[in-house]
Amino acid sequence: MNNKYLTGISIVIIIGILVFGFFMQNQGEEPEVANTDVEEYQDTKMMLDTINTIRTFGPDGEEAVAGAFERVSEIDDLFNIYDEDSNVSRINREAGQGPVEIEDHTYTILDKSIEYAELSGGAFDPSIGALIKLWGWGSDNGPSLPSQEEIEATLPLINYEDILLDEAAQTVEFNQSEMMIDLGAIAKGYAGELATNHLEDAGIEAAFVNLGGNIVLLGDKPDGTPWRIGVQNPRSDRGELMGLVVADTDYYDNRLAIATSGDYERYFEEDGEFYHHILSPFTGQSVDNGIASTTIVANDPVMADALSTGIFVLGIEEGLELAESIDDFEIIFVTDDKEVHLSSGLIDNFEVLDDDFEIFEL
Repeated sequence: MNNKYLTGISIVIIIGILVFGFFMQNQGEEPEVANTDVEEYQDTKMMLDTINTIRTFGPDGEEAVAGAFERVSEIDDLFNIYDEDSNVSRINREAGQGPVEIEDHTYTILDKSIEYAELSGGAFDPSIGALIKLWGWGSDNGPSLPSQEEIEATLPLINYEDILLDEAAQTVEFNQSEMMIDLGAIAKGYAGELATNHLEDAGIEAAFVNLGGNIVLLGDKPDGTPWRIGVQNPRSDRGELMGLVVADTDYYDNRLAIATSGDYERYFEEDGEFYHHILSPFTGQSVDNGIASTTIVANDPVMADALSTGIFVLGIEEGLELAESIDDFEIIFVTDDKEVHLSSGLIDNFEVLDDDFEIFEL
């Protein structure tokens, strides 16, 4: 089956279930009585190679949502590695030859990318672009399995320390001429942050921004109860929920980000083997460590997006250790064996809905 078809169908299903998960109750409870006096507005658009939905609660939502989508579109135009006219493509062509002046958003996201690369010990690495293109993830022709020789020839090009930023000149330069950046593992988080900032500046007090499963919640639900966020069963082709996070945005400074990286999002099979889009910067291969998905719950959408990928690469032990070292940052691991591993801040705030899954206690 075509990889893009698999991705598109899964996203549609996930979005529908996640939106349902925001408002559903624990099984056996009476439904909440919503505040019917609150005006709601919702719109959906295709950007960032995925389906995006923004929903607001309160007056003037239509104008605010339109402006938020303009922010998302701007990021889409800048960071598409397969668009030869994008800012990222220009950087990949020129930065290996000398300093390249870049606009504000690109500088900011590169600076943040290097920060999270350092934090994760290189498990998240924005210089992975040459490897992404080698596999063909996101290309019109779809992915295919490269040879081990091709992978080994590409690995030396992955090193975030070879991305040189000059803050005063606002330039970027690569130490290696064939190095390429790919910001796909952080762009949706950054776009979500910009979109939510716009909504807040427009006077919206409560909203959710869902960019292909990367979610930012703003404010409290109109009925005053905590948000309930659905976590997908990574082994269901129907997009069913395996659990719920009960999240109080007061704990997260009135803003909450949820980002998931899963091996089910984009994948293909060749000669009976399963390959997915989360590539290890260390081996060049699809990560194969028994993890099916990682979900981050945090107050920083950009960090949540980047480290949902980085921590997937790190694995459970190192990933939990990293999560526990960051304030307002929690993680849910779901394994191939249907074990659920939680960081400490979610022990009392996560409910398993599917009896096939069990919380694993260390």
